[in-house]
Amino acid sequence: MYTLSPEDAKDSEYDETAGNRWADPGVVHPRIGRSPYQPFPAILLGNYETSNGIVHGTLRQKECYHNYLVRHENGNVTLELFSSFKAVDALDFATGRQLNDQWYIGEIDDAKDYDRIFDRYTAHLRKVLPASYGSTDINRTCMTWGSWNDGIFREFTEEMLLNEAKYIKKNFPLVHWLQLDDGYAASAKPVGHVPNTPAHGLGVPYEGENAISKEKFPHGIRHFTDELRKIGLRPAIWIGGFCPHYTPIYKEHPDWFIDYSYRVGTSSPLDVSQEVVRDYIKFALDKLITEYGFEGVKHDFWSYAFEDSHNMYKNKDQSGYFYRDWWLKEIRKRLDDDGYFQTGCDIVMGNPFLGEFFTNYRYGIDIGGGTWDFVKTNFLWGIACFATHTGDLFVPNSDSVGLFPDLNDVDALFALNYCWVTHSMVELAGKLSLEPNHPRLKLLRKALCNVNNGQDVYLANYDFRNDNALIPSTLYFNTPHFSTLENTDGMPKKTVGFFNIFEEALEVEIKAADIGLDPDKSYIITDVWNEEIYKLAPGASIKTTLVPHGSKVWAVNEDCGIQLLDADAKVDAIAINGNNVSLELPFPEGNYTFTWNQVPSSLIINGKETKFTVNGNKTVIG
Repeated sequence: MYTLSPEDAKDSEYDETAGNRWADPGVVHPRIGRSPYQPFPAILLGNYETSNGIVHGTLRQKECYHNYLVRHENGNVTLELFSSFKAVDALDFATGRQLNDQWYIGEIDDAKDYDRIFDRYTAHLRKVLPASYGSTDINRTCMTWGSWNDGIFREFTEEMLLNEAKYIKKNFPLVHWLQLDDGYAASAKPVGHVPNTPAHGLGVPYEGENAISKEKFPHGIRHFTDELRKIGLRPAIWIGGFCPHYTPIYKEHPDWFIDYSYRVGTSSPLDVSQEVVRDYIKFALDKLITEYGFEGVKHDFWSYAFEDSHNMYKNKDQSGYFYRDWWLKEIRKRLDDDGYFQTGCDIVMGNPFLGEFFTNYRYGIDIGGGTWDFVKTNFLWGIACFATHTGDLFVPNSDSVGLFPDLNDVDALFALNYCWVTHSMVELAGKLSLEPNHPRLKLLRKALCNVNNGQDVYLANYDFRNDNALIPSTLYFNTPHFSTLENTDGMPKKTVGFFNIFEEALEVEIKAADIGLDPDKSYIITDVWNEEIYKLAPGASIKTTLVPHGSKVWAVNEDCGIQLLDADAKVDAIAINGNNVSLELPFPEGNYTFTWNQVPSSLIINGKETKFTVNGNKTVIG
């Protein structure tokens, strides 16, 4: 029998898959789901000798949360279920008050299929949640450029941001937002400065007009958002939920704050159980969002006052989830219906109940700083999120893609391919306008031609119950990488990504049936980066070798008639008549390359016959 304890967080060797260094000793607990992280709210109880299992899941998160104690004793497994409160040890309960909790429990007969474990639970959950839940296109079909990653951090000015916005608007049409991240506060020092200053956001309005850096925004922050709108991008702002201890709000009102020193020594979250604190929070949101003119919000360090299971609040008449609901509604009502709202720390692992307010969730850590180990960790954590297949309820966000200046070419391509193949590519970063000829910029443009965040991605040849196959290497989805069209003649039927997180080469093998295709048909496989083309014969398999940290993306077409194998432009429709092809493109003006198995004699784009040059099996426009 093994019992999880806080001591395990000190042992980086215990959890070889994800790394225990991310688990603070104070939050590790024998009960699964008790930590401040926001896990997917369901658990599977199964047995390796059978495909049958039992799933317990949450159907309501307004007052309580569910957590679990699992015991293995004498050949038996016991699952103990707890319905608990966040942020208080017990509620002060008035006479006549009712407390509601709802859960799901059901049998499954495919417990060995990682992609199907929670199908019945999530199907029932969709019936419980509002009909329009998660249906918005915000963050699904467009992206945001953020000022933090790719080595920028707090080193920005209004002039730099506006110059970058002009470049983004011209060169990346699917980027609709520019997000001002941490660093706008006058007290914020550059990352690496000694002494370094903690992130600061929610306490900024308390400091009055001098709170915003005049050096960075000489005309005020509202001037910046207005100028950004003139360029054609929408402004969004980072808000940190912590207030550093050096700030006036903490020094003058220490009683407004929760003692969170068991995890963080330099900042504290506001105690929302106090009415005076809630009044200040509403004032701060009016200033940061409404008065400054921001239309989207990235909310970082937000969850500590709502998701922690310790006894923290001064007043105990409501649980943390009650105030979580209040808090997120206060932010949401200050944004337009089409404004995005993004989560930050603590880690969100696909909890669909947060999708009622948020439009995307950061499930991992920053990868734009140039550390391979962070990219690897996000890959491992993300697999669990994508396998729940709830991207229609809550868009996953793998952090930003960019030029990754501190990653080598292999690691940078891994990060880009991973975000691309998993449809979790919400953010873009970097001073792209300063490096228009950078070789990685071409890769970015191609990957960003079709954004379809939240689309289902599946695992091939992955048996999570096999001790020798703990880490998946092959993911696929059911459309071309350059289109949202599924099962369309003349287009790729599948897109497949291969990933090697190891320090040695890895050989992977795939058959048509492994990715949901007819094993009796012949297929064309196109490597979308090195442009090599292979044939997959009926009943055969194909192998490829990945270098350490290597990755590949393949498009898979049927081997019949004219086939569009690859493209660096989004394609909304295709029609093939003999040797003539018609395409519908959302952005027809531009320079594009299309790869074919046989070059068409004519190409009509958006109803207009288009001139092209032929380069081997490619047609080049522009």
